[in-house]
Amino acid sequence: MNLPTKWAKKFLSGKESFPFQLAVLAIYIFIGIPLAKGIYINEILILIFYFLLLSGGIPFLKSKGKTGIILFLTLMPFSFLLMYLILDSVWLKFVTNIFLIVYCVLLGTVNLIRTFSGGSINAHRVQGAIIVYLLVDFVFALCYDSIYLVYGKSAFNGLVVGSRQECMYFSLSTLTTSAYGDITPLNALARSLANLEALTGQLYPAILIARLVSMEMTEEKISRKTGRE
Repeated sequence: MNLPTKWAKKFLSGKESFPFQLAVLAIYIFIGIPLAKGIYINEILILIFYFLLLSGGIPFLKSKGKTGIILFLTLMPFSFLLMYLILDSVWLKFVTNIFLIVYCVLLGTVNLIRTFSGGSINAHRVQGAIIVYLLVDFVFALCYDSIYLVYGKSAFNGLVVGSRQECMYFSLSTLTTSAYGDITPLNALARSLANLEALTGQLYPAILIARLVSMEMTEEKISRKTGRE
């Protein structure tokens, strides 16, 4: 059995999906988005990113018996994205955002369950926790982009073209509470989401660290008790 076949089997079983998802998200958010120039190139990049992200979530969602949902949430966004590239319709972009928000929320939930399931603390759990954090950033960015599509420039102050790059930058700045004030929400819905994201950005790491430390201490106690017996 050659190496690609072995890796494919590990990936489909979920063993390699955490590193794959983390790599895709990190490359897209921190490298792909800043370097993307031009609307058309950006949409092509987003199409590739969505394909990789959707592929990376297949092992986890499949293990939960969500095959029908996977096919639906995988095919529909791609169909809308391709139509958007051809027709350049704002509403096609909006509908695509909704599908992707639902998918990312579902994927993040499954990842959280696997991350905090019983067992010892390892690298995969840490990777899973980071993936969920980045997915939160991505979901809020899609929400901001959708708000901008509906309300236009009256929703935010500081957005130059209202692209996904700007929404992602604003989302990550808000999540990490390091916003510089160059982009500010004006719409009531946008302000509420920004407050919710900032609160999530504060609570998630604190709860995550406490939970992981608790799990590690519990595992050590069980190991010691088992060793004594």
